[in-house]
Amino acid sequence: MAQAGDPTLPQLLGAVAQRNPGAPAVFSEHGNINYGQLAGMAKGLGACFAGLTDKPVVAMFLPMSTGFVGAFFGAGFAGKAALPLNMLLGGEELAYILADAGADLIVTLGLFKEKLSKLPVKVVALEELKPTPEQVAASKATPPKPDDIAILLYTSGTTGKPKGVELTHRNLTSNAMAAVECMEFHADYKVLACLPTFHTFAITATMLAPLAAGASLYALPRFEPGKVHEAAAKEKCSVLMMVPSMYRLVARMQERNKLPLEHLKLAVSGGEPLPQDLAEKFEEVFGLPLLEGYGQTESAPIISFNRPHAHKAGTVGQPIPGVKVAIVDPESGKELPAGQVGEIRTHGPHVMRGYHNRPEETAKVLTKDGWLRTGDMGMLDAEGYLTITGRLREMIKVAGEMVFPAEVENALLQHPKVFEAGVIGMQDPKRGESVKAFVALAEGQEATADEMLEHCRKLLPVYKVPRAVEFRKELPKGPTGKVIRRLLQ
Repeated sequence: MAQAGDPTLPQLLGAVAQRNPGAPAVFSEHGNINYGQLAGMAKGLGACFAGLTDKPVVAMFLPMSTGFVGAFFGAGFAGKAALPLNMLLGGEELAYILADAGADLIVTLGLFKEKLSKLPVKVVALEELKPTPEQVAASKATPPKPDDIAILLYTSGTTGKPKGVELTHRNLTSNAMAAVECMEFHADYKVLACLPTFHTFAITATMLAPLAAGASLYALPRFEPGKVHEAAAKEKCSVLMMVPSMYRLVARMQERNKLPLEHLKLAVSGGEPLPQDLAEKFEEVFGLPLLEGYGQTESAPIISFNRPHAHKAGTVGQPIPGVKVAIVDPESGKELPAGQVGEIRTHGPHVMRGYHNRPEETAKVLTKDGWLRTGDMGMLDAEGYLTITGRLREMIKVAGEMVFPAEVENALLQHPKVFEAGVIGMQDPKRGESVKAFVALAEGQEATADEMLEHCRKLLPVYKVPRAVEFRKELPKGPTGKVIRRLLQ
């Protein structure tokens, strides 16, 4: 829970390193470091960053790795904000983000320098930075304050140009410490970190939370189902944190090649809705529940979570410590009682400072009294468990009735032949809108549209049943494997 004395990121790391410098912090394919070494590395890189740029931000073109963790904290020690870049973006998109953020320095690995060489900024490889003790001692970097910006994360730009989300040290450390409490982290846990570094789930959940608890993380540079599956077993990882599409692939691998995973204590799902069939399959294959949480980049990101000993299937859990959630009528702003669907709003130390250089955009999502309009629709039950029904802007109005794509997708995914599903609304002269489904079948399967529709009729009210089904070999997905509905239009 947030206090007046919420630590900054350097203070968070420094406290653990001082308490237990020899404890393992980050494992990777390229070597392991303890907390004392990580703190030393971060201070050294911070001194380098302070000498390399006068700008308030340091861009990072780095996969999840020991180097990324050190550089991320290094930015904090330099009194600067970290800007993790999407490594899948092209030069034009990267140039836009760098210019918008006001960055003139990218820290990367040597093998990426050539790719980035045409960008109008300094590009420095981590391997080239060899700070001396004298350089660290002479650094004049100003230590950050809790409400200074710690990270700039650019949204995917589904409604236009990407926006930089300003998250402060307080946003991140309060969220990470609340995650430690409600996920019941222990210092001897090892978290498998394989999410992309520009994703807020990766920053707070797979990196900051374990480090705040004095636990360790095993860093994989990218998600590869086989490597994740093998690493979870070989490295005796206690905690998995991934998006549902990743879990689906790893569960399939465990079914085909059962590896010893008895050390697995916790599996957390976020980033996209968790389909019911996957939750059931995961528990059947791994012998423990897949716990779903909910959040957004703008909320650092965790808003609610299903606790290990207090989870309710089909919900995204209860608000985490220090976080308030309200359900309101999106038009009037009036708070709604338990059991009614409305827009989800949240308030607390996790709510972003705003969108970088976008006061008008910020005003659209932050109320004057500090509540974040999430744009998601959902409801709270009598016990305070939150259920997500869908995105406000993706809601399909069929003859005046609300239909959310996730509910229809969840129904389709319960068909044994379906591997992936995506749902959108299409114009309908009689009903305003109707539902269209896109389906990718499991390997070796064949099916007809009528078969899919008949299956949906058994699970959904008639107005939610798709009017059309289109089969695709695969559906368009983002870097974490989430189906991008707007690309189905």
